[in-house]
Order: sequence, then structure tokens, then C-alpha cells
Amino acid sequence: MKAAKNELRMNNPERIAILETTILNINATLLDLRQDMKRGFDKIDTKFDALHNRLWSNFLWLMGMIIGLAGLIAHTQHWI
Repeated sequence: MKAAKNELRMNNPERIAILETTILNINATLLDLRQDMKRGFDKIDTKFDALHNRLWSNFLWLMGMIIGLAGLIAHTQHWI
């Protein structure tokens, strides 16, 4: 029974080596996630720019229609 317990124990350099390997793997994974997030945010920024331009276009069309309708109503009511 004593031999089994001694086989499961590791010395400090082995533990440190395992911890260093684990930390390197976690760091590599975090760097990959960071790069993926940057790529995703770049795509979202492009979509926001397109949406922003589209909203301004729609706003200008709406204002033109409101002004045109107001002019038509003013003309039919003989205000102008």
C-alpha cells in the first residue's frame, strides 16, 4: 500500500513543469480567443457603418416625403 502512495506523489520540479505547461496552454487559448474576438468586432464595426449610412438615407427620404406632403396639403388648401 505504501508503494502506491509514493508512486502518486510528485516532486516540486515535476509539479512546476506541469503548471508551466498548463499555463502556456491557457495563455495560447486566450490569445486565440482574443484574435477571434478582434476579427468578430471588425466585422460588426463594418456592419454598423453600413447600418448607420442606411439609417441616414432613410431619414433623409422620410424628411423629403414629409416636406413634400406638407407642401401638397398647403397647395390644396390654398395656403401657398
